Amino acid sequence: MTDAEVRKRILAVLYAVWKERGFDVWVSLSELASSLPLEPVAIQRNADLLAKLGLLERLGALGGFALYRISAQGVLECEQKGIQPDPVLLRSPAPSGAEGTAGGTR
Repeated sequence: MTDAEVRKRILAVLYAVWKERGFDVWVSLSELASSLPLEPVAIQRNADLLAKLGLLERLGALGGFALYRISAQGVLECEQKGIQPDPVLLRSPAPSGAEGTAGGTR
């Protein structure tokens, strides 16, 4: 899978989280990695690039793992490019103690 395809998958997953739960939900790098069949290093590299481009927001590292959510610009990018929401993360069982993450509520 190319980096461009990895970025599209990340956007699709976070777009689905936004459509279902809004902007208040952050997703950890480990949640993304467990939901997408990709190497964690590829997910982090591409998520960081998307954050630098303004398509994702990144919340500092907590215990070594960054938290991400789609930005308003990222939502517009998905809509303009026809990226469909991928609810793969929403189908995952909620991790215990996942306050503020896709599996939990805030």
